[in-house]
Amino acid sequence: MTSPSLARHGGQARGGPDSLYVLAPGLSDDACRRLAEEATRLAKLRAPRLSGRSAKGLRPFWGAGFFGVSWTDAYVWFHEKGAGSHTMRRLAGKTIPMWLDDPVGDLRRADPKAKTRVTADGRRQVLVFRRAAPIGQRKSVRRRVGGAEVVLSVPAAYPGAPGRIANRDALGRTQTANVGVRWRHPGLRPRGFIAEAVLSMAEAAGLGRPQPQVTSRVQ
Repeated sequence: MTSPSLARHGGQARGGPDSLYVLAPGLSDDACRRLAEEATRLAKLRAPRLSGRSAKGLRPFWGAGFFGVSWTDAYVWFHEKGAGSHTMRRLAGKTIPMWLDDPVGDLRRADPKAKTRVTADGRRQVLVFRRAAPIGQRKSVRRRVGGAEVVLSVPAAYPGAPGRIANRDALGRTQTANVGVRWRHPGLRPRGFIAEAVLSMAEAAGLGRPQPQVTSRVQ
């Protein structure tokens, strides 16, 4: 049997799991190739629909005795397996590009030169930039207290600072459902679209539903 880490595939490994496969005892290299190609086709149909990059980066992954699907972008694994909520501390001090929904064109009118796109699911988005302050940074703001204007020192918008805005409108203005922590990622629910595609083909080949395995390809 060919080692899964040395199997035929397309693309380049980028660290972390980048291939999911099942063992297929007794099946030839050619049979596994056909199953891998069909599993990849199904996975592309079930992939998250945003920019389309997830689906475009999927590749057949096979060898004699196993087949599956590989991917070229590391973030695909987080869509497949899911990720818990977390504070994005690595963004501290950086300017972050963000695609925001712009259903009525407010963002485009505010900045006609901004880049735009239409997602695979039909949403119009505009590219904006938000800066995450360094950890612990503070800023001075003017507020009225008891009828008088005072200068207060408050936390800047660094990852983990209080008051993170969970929801904004098209212009980036505060909406409801503030979770209380800035730059807090809500997490991703596991989609399992690759595993289900591979297992569907395993069942079609009379293999039942074997335990999926993951690996990182050798460069």
